[in-house]
Amino acid sequence: MESNGHRKTRRRNLIAQESSSFNLSEVIDELDPWTAWAYRPHTIKLLFIGTCFLIWASGVLDPDSTSTGDLVTSVKRGVFAMIAVFLAYSLLQAPATVLIRPHPAIWRLVHGLAVVYLISLTFLLFQKRDDARQFMRFLHPNLGVELPERSYGSDCRIYVPEDPSSRFRNVYETLFDEFVLAHIFGWWGKAIMIRNQPLLWILSFGFELMELTFRHMLPNFNECWWDSIILDILVCNWFGIWAGMRTVQYFDGRTYEWVGISQRPNIISKVLGQFTPAQWDKDEWHPLLGPWRFLQVLFLCIVLLTVELNTFFLKFCLWIPARNPLIVYRLILWWLIAIPTIREYNSFLQDRTPVKKLGAFCWLSIATCIVELLICIKFGNGLYPNPMARWLVIFWISVGVALLVSLILWSWQLRKALEQKKL
Repeated sequence: MESNGHRKTRRRNLIAQESSSFNLSEVIDELDPWTAWAYRPHTIKLLFIGTCFLIWASGVLDPDSTSTGDLVTSVKRGVFAMIAVFLAYSLLQAPATVLIRPHPAIWRLVHGLAVVYLISLTFLLFQKRDDARQFMRFLHPNLGVELPERSYGSDCRIYVPEDPSSRFRNVYETLFDEFVLAHIFGWWGKAIMIRNQPLLWILSFGFELMELTFRHMLPNFNECWWDSIILDILVCNWFGIWAGMRTVQYFDGRTYEWVGISQRPNIISKVLGQFTPAQWDKDEWHPLLGPWRFLQVLFLCIVLLTVELNTFFLKFCLWIPARNPLIVYRLILWWLIAIPTIREYNSFLQDRTPVKKLGAFCWLSIATCIVELLICIKFGNGLYPNPMARWLVIFWISVGVALLVSLILWSWQLRKALEQKKL
């Protein structure tokens, strides 16, 4: 016989399942007829289709047709098939996120891609540096070769009179560098995600400070003053932040009265409308709300800056050129991961419940950032012979001490004010 507690637990589970099914049916009934089919579960059908695809691709019925004498090719096909199966599972069964457009399955797929990337980084972490560099050739044939790192600060003259081709060659080469567009689109994307202009400018100046701090380690960070201040901050970053905040203002000022796809006037609005947000949340960071909130927002800034720095250090340690498509793929993946991550983290900060749980994307983002950083530290051992400038060491120690003292005084003032109110 079951105990009374067990019977109550089973009853609560049954009630929860019934209410969950009822809510799902209500949601499906409210959907537009054109898209309602996409929100109904099709797990059995897709499982059957996936099984048929595996039978065809693996050569179960005809092993000789897919057999190859090359072991590397067989291993590659097996690894890709393993990843495809996991992504198919993520597409159907991964946890839901706070985003529903263009479809929840898209964000479940992004969740699966994030897990695959994290697992791949963990595998790379346990390899030797030279082996990891050669392993990158399996991802792209042009990798595994040592590349010269470009220095932007070798000649900081704006006007070069002795150059026969162009007297403004240094300016032209910097303006038409591939990182210019990356700066603009990157800050546009950050503005859409963070939606707070002061915080964006703190990140902008913070990254330039990171470049100044680590310029003794990476020649790529050795920039001219006019490149760092004028081109990066006042031109590229400003234009990206301005365009992103204008985009935020546009969506923030709209009235979100949902209209089904079948009620839209033309096919273009039917398709593009699915890629617009269902609602637009106003993120409230409030870093000056208290010492603990300040540390939480500071942690977000540190993670964002670390992800950006990891791009350059991974490129340097693993011999990946700036124009290699793997760099673009990683940035696109991080951008897709960051969209639900920022939403989850902001919801986590605004949640007033005493017991809170960090979202799945937040956890994945922090873990991936940590593993990337560990790879940079491990593979960078012995690659940076030049020490950090003494004034930079003193500067960062002073910043750390000043921050610690400020937080202690801030906490003491709040505690004193609270005690006075009680009296």
